[in-house]
Amino acid sequence: MRLEKVLAWSENSLLILGFAKMTLLLLFFASFFLVQLPAPYAQSSEACSGKNLLSELRETRPTAYEAVLNEALETKNAGSIFWKVQREGRETSWLFGTMHLADPMIAAIPEKAKKAILASDQLVIESVEALDQQAAAKAMAGLAHLTLLKEGTLRDLVADDLEDELEEAVTARGVPMQLADRMQPWLIATTVALPVCEIQRKQTGEKVLDSALAEFAEENGKQVLGLESVSEQLTAISSLPVEYHVSALEETLASGSLALDMIETMKILYLEERIGLVFPLMKAVMPAAGSEKGVADFQEALIDQRNQTMVERVEPILEQGPTFVAVGALHLPGETGLVNLLRNSGYTVTPVN
Repeated sequence: MRLEKVLAWSENSLLILGFAKMTLLLLFFASFFLVQLPAPYAQSSEACSGKNLLSELRETRPTAYEAVLNEALETKNAGSIFWKVQREGRETSWLFGTMHLADPMIAAIPEKAKKAILASDQLVIESVEALDQQAAAKAMAGLAHLTLLKEGTLRDLVADDLEDELEEAVTARGVPMQLADRMQPWLIATTVALPVCEIQRKQTGEKVLDSALAEFAEENGKQVLGLESVSEQLTAISSLPVEYHVSALEETLASGSLALDMIETMKILYLEERIGLVFPLMKAVMPAAGSEKGVADFQEALIDQRNQTMVERVEPILEQGPTFVAVGALHLPGETGLVNLLRNSGYTVTPVN
């Protein structure tokens, strides 16, 4: 479905915003890639690539393209995914932004990151619990109130004219419709927004970047610590209104290849270390994503609050010795990002070239 048709289809101001945000969650928030769904192997012939929306914008709407570049320049600390963290009297630590994909281009650890890990005493990631399948399964068993519907079915919540698309999408990703019907909209929205090929990679044992970092650290005798629990991460996303998640699911189902295009574009921006372009580009290609309340709710629950918690928990660890901290790249930039929060706490934080 063409983008203009998607925009015309939307009646809920949060709908398109929800879809875009869910795609960002998949790429930059750890829990959704690290918690396994009880599903058989996904089946699809879908190619694992999309088009570069930034390049398309430059060619078709050059004025909008320039506006995106200018807005990105206004975002603090958005020009790097790798930072050196220093404080007088302490050894150097590092802050590294990740993308939670098993795509070989993303999951390959940069050599400069390997060197920094080897120079550190410990590695800190978002959630150690989520890396351990048994621990994650145990945590999920106690979170049925967050993952399963208390009453009714998922099809009761989704627009009637999208039920066929819903069944096709979940089945392609290895989730039986009977099981999907019992799940909370947020869980299915994040699952459906994920390309089938990425699910296949995960199910066949290919590691997301966070897992690869943890494995490399452990192989080299480094302790691996976590900043959040699975419960905390899933509570954060499920705290948004159910209407938000239903809208995100509906827009994902109606968007055709757009989710794949967004993920491809964000992979490129990540590899180019141009994270500041993510939100301006999202607004440019999805102009209906204009609900200020929706933006504020997402920012507060899933970025700002978690960033503050992460800084409070990582500071005592930094005091113990040189540390390599790896979290989703969207946690780094902006006024409320980890780079700025660490500076406010008295650290000197500079980009690593």
